[in-house]
Amino acid sequence: MKLKGISEKVFLDRYSLKNKEGKAMEKRPEEMWARIAKAVSVVEKKSKQKKWEKEFYSALKDFKYVPGGRILSGAGTGYDVSFYNCFVIPSPEDSRGGILKTLGQMVEIMARGGGVGINLSSLRPRGTRVKKVNGFSSGPINWAELFSVATRDIIQQGGTRRGALMLMLWDWHPDIEEFITVKQDLSKINGANLSLCVSDTFMEAVEKDSDWPLVFPDIKDPEYDRKWTGDLDAWKKMGKKVIVHKIVKARKLWDLVANAAWKSAEPGVVFMERYNKLYNNYYWNKIICVNPCVTGDTLVNTTNGLITMKKLYEKRLPFRVVVNGKDYLSTAVKLTGKKQVYRLITKEGYQLRLTADHKVFTPSGKKSAGELKKGEKIILATGGYFGTKGTLDEGRVLGWLVGDGSIKKDVVTLYFYQKEKEELAPRFALMVEKMVEGEQVVARPYHIAPQYIEKENKAVIESVRLWRIAYRYGLSHENKYQVPEAVFAGSEGIQRGFLQGIFSSDGTVIGTIEKGVSVRLTSIKKSLLISVQRLLLNFGIFSKIYENRRQEGKRFLPDGRGGLKLYNCQAYHELVISKENLIKFSGLVGFLQQEKQNKLQSFLSLYRRGPYKEKPDATFLKLEKEEIEEVFDITVEGIHGFSANGLLVSNCGEEGLPPWGVCNLGSINLSALVKGKDIDEKGKFDFTALKNIVRTAVRFQDNVVDMDPYIFEGIRKTQLEGERRIGLGTMGLGDVLIKLHLRYGSEESLEFIEKLYKLIRDEAYQASSDYAREKGSFVKYDRKLYLEGKFVDQLPDDVKKSIKKNGIRNSLLLMQAPTGSTSLMAGTTSGIEPVYEFEFIRKDRIGTHIIRHDLYDSWFKKHSKEVEAEKVKKPEWFVSANELTPEDHVKVQGMIQKYVDASISKTVNAPTSHTVEDVKKLYNLAYKLGCKGIAYMRDGSRPGVLERKPEPAEAKTSKQVVCPPSSYTIKPRPMVVHGATYRINTPVGIAFITLNTNGGNPPEPLEIFINVGKAGSDVYAMAEGLGRMISVALRFSSHISVFDRVNEIITQLQGIGGARTMGFGKDRIRSLPDAVAKVLSMHYGMNGEKRTNGVVKEDPKLVTATTQPSLIQPAVAVARSTSFDICPSCGEVTLVHEEGCKKCYGCGYSEC
Repeated sequence: MKLKGISEKVFLDRYSLKNKEGKAMEKRPEEMWARIAKAVSVVEKKSKQKKWEKEFYSALKDFKYVPGGRILSGAGTGYDVSFYNCFVIPSPEDSRGGILKTLGQMVEIMARGGGVGINLSSLRPRGTRVKKVNGFSSGPINWAELFSVATRDIIQQGGTRRGALMLMLWDWHPDIEEFITVKQDLSKINGANLSLCVSDTFMEAVEKDSDWPLVFPDIKDPEYDRKWTGDLDAWKKMGKKVIVHKIVKARKLWDLVANAAWKSAEPGVVFMERYNKLYNNYYWNKIICVNPCVTGDTLVNTTNGLITMKKLYEKRLPFRVVVNGKDYLSTAVKLTGKKQVYRLITKEGYQLRLTADHKVFTPSGKKSAGELKKGEKIILATGGYFGTKGTLDEGRVLGWLVGDGSIKKDVVTLYFYQKEKEELAPRFALMVEKMVEGEQVVARPYHIAPQYIEKENKAVIESVRLWRIAYRYGLSHENKYQVPEAVFAGSEGIQRGFLQGIFSSDGTVIGTIEKGVSVRLTSIKKSLLISVQRLLLNFGIFSKIYENRRQEGKRFLPDGRGGLKLYNCQAYHELVISKENLIKFSGLVGFLQQEKQNKLQSFLSLYRRGPYKEKPDATFLKLEKEEIEEVFDITVEGIHGFSANGLLVSNCGEEGLPPWGVCNLGSINLSALVKGKDIDEKGKFDFTALKNIVRTAVRFQDNVVDMDPYIFEGIRKTQLEGERRIGLGTMGLGDVLIKLHLRYGSEESLEFIEKLYKLIRDEAYQASSDYAREKGSFVKYDRKLYLEGKFVDQLPDDVKKSIKKNGIRNSLLLMQAPTGSTSLMAGTTSGIEPVYEFEFIRKDRIGTHIIRHDLYDSWFKKHSKEVEAEKVKKPEWFVSANELTPEDHVKVQGMIQKYVDASISKTVNAPTSHTVEDVKKLYNLAYKLGCKGIAYMRDGSRPGVLERKPEPAEAKTSKQVVCPPSSYTIKPRPMVVHGATYRINTPVGIAFITLNTNGGNPPEPLEIFINVGKAGSDVYAMAEGLGRMISVALRFSSHISVFDRVNEIITQLQGIGGARTMGFGKDRIRSLPDAVAKVLSMHYGMNGEKRTNGVVKEDPKLVTATTQPSLIQPAVAVARSTSFDICPSCGEVTLVHEEGCKKCYGCGYSEC
């Protein structure tokens, strides 16, 4: 079989056998199939090894059956690797020792890269007497915080598997209301996901609007410590007493769940009683928890600029990510622990630090980083959004300083050579003077001017005050070659200015029209070029980095005295902008030197057809193992991906497991079983081939159970001495429905899906029964009890008869898990998902770029002219995930769940218009259709944004549900504020406008005072009123960022006219409100406002820029090195934990 494109690259780089140098020894998939088939067949008896080796090879051939990635890469290699990756550990004993024991188990698993699930229902409720210590229990929610903190902050080791934490609680627990709502407080349980275990009894109570008792075992029972495990049913069967702590209405509790999901997308819901009723091992084991799979990364494109994941994590708030100019809602960042980190390196220089199984987007779909093959393309994502801080001139000065400046012990120097000393030095002197205004220690003016050194044909600008500013930006003598974080997160002006400064100081334009023109930036620090490359990408400009363009060595260079001297020269690297990106660079950035800019524009004007186009992708080069570090997780609504260091990356799902349960995965490629190549004609599905592959796959995965080395004793006992669980799933369902001309979610598609998955179920169980006759049943098999299981009872009679006669080899056989990179190698869609989008549209200032799904591209190429003429529309079976309703997703999940004995992980996305009532209807639909769980996210769901007012009984006749905003609170004024006062001429007199901030990091606008006219006058009163209203708007506790509010205030006030004006042109002041808008714009660098080199009298003059003295100086010094949290009183990120107590440096709040 000849592989092409990404399929070939995935195979060669990830799954083919490598030699000691890391070079692929297997050149064709046939060799990989042969290796795996032989390795898995070794488990068989010698007399049957050749037969099964041939059978396994036949199933693997042409990727009809694709085992899990760990099996593909590990089987037959000689390495002692595990084929399992996710774990659920038993509920903790209700004691300090028991809790710490569970904590230790969790840490050990996570240290090896595993995700962990824990059910906390075994812990006594808050306020319950603890006799041994003569105190009261803090409850499972507080203990959940301990597990969360351990996951987030403590774990020291990690493997190649992402670790994460899922905490669960049963619906009968007395603390269930707190559990449901706890994560609406953004400062709590940041290191874990939460899911509610819902029983069938509870759902019946919801339907009947019955009372629902919240109960817990009698802790006074003499056998409580020995026999209570968190299983309430088992406790009752022993005849033990249960204490009712509270009675609530079941429907009211269900409303609370729906409200929580509508607001904050947590907790998830798992219909755990149904899970266990349908669980084949119900008679000896029990599902207690589920395990999620999460991601981690570095720099993220957001609507507030480019911000590191660490900074976003510290804010503890939901935010909006940006991918190719479009924004999407993301949950708050979670720290999932410390894991083994790898550096993904591309040929073009783009890099990303991530875990090996973190998925990235390729032109053919998502793929784990560890499965990428050399030469494979990775999709790049542009930004287009910026922050609010910083000006164009500030960016230029910082860029020039990094490019051609020096930072000494207490002074900064900017250098300008030859023509630059006349053209640019005076301009930069004015920029620097404006930047350092207010930095002087003594309140008197200091003029900044260039110093000309004629014998060296250069000019220099030196400034101690600029040194202080550079230090605040993180620039120093030891760390000069970088793009400051404040620039990444800054305004469009400061980002553009930084690029102009650094390219003008260290960049060149070289080449010819025949051989190619390029803009180049050189540096001895490759890390600086990588950062500049990311900044360019925010403007839609792609570039490449070339290492070691000049090797390290000694060279003769000017000695500053007119002669030459031999110097040690470091190697330097080059960033190159070429092709169509030259047009973008010229228009969006450009050079400050007229000569360089004219040269670039002249080259561009000589192109007859314009420069060649450049694809928005990067070429994978290698994955380098680095240290064990913290990794983070976000969930992005809709697109399920985000831009990380310019690379488009993704996230994944979860599966229910018993204590020490694991995953043993393999997938049937359904798309490979459709006959027919013409996209306009319906294909035919080969059900006969499917039956044969199912039987072979079951045998294959059962053999894997015997092959695993079992790194934990609990896993070995659960698998080899217990259930022999396998997880046979599918991939390519989305492609299959397209090939068969069936719309995903339609009645016709559901009929086909039912037939398909029923056949898989029946054949899998029949095969496992046949193999039991030969090899024996799983150890815990009980003929009578197993056949009484609810899922098994739904099997056809002939299959049940076979199980009764022969037994069954595997207790559970089916699971629908994400397929990720293996589906890329097989060239099909992932798992059971629909195609997310058939056309990915990338927009920037230059044009639009489109990437199409393979099947749709085939159809589009055949009908492009008809489509353009509007004679043909896209067929209905080309339906994307965004075009489906939430109900469509649930219907498909429910249909497949009927024939899958394990679970299906799926997030249901909903539009902003979804109401709380819609959430309840959707959850009820999932329950009625037989789903085992549901995770929900509504576009716009943010903690605390809206409170749904309960409808009065007489108002329920209306179909429209009104969700009024909740009561906002006004943040209290901090004890210490930081301010600046501006003096500006207005049509009503000279105004003094004071802008105060909260002194945070970064400082946020807090209030504004406007003084104009005499006290007691109408003008004075109206000015004071305007200031108060603006201050109230700034101090509202709102989901809208304070800088977005400042921007909106400027938009509303600017341009308001009165009876007369002051000034001319852009400096015209039309009224007092217009003057306020101008001051705000200049102070925060918004709306493109900037000062001209010549100062006009209408411009605001900074009167003071002083920081008021703190009343608690030592405390502030300590706080700077402390991890801040969100204050529950004022809402600022100024809450710290010190001396065993939490206190707020913003408002003085204390918990002691």
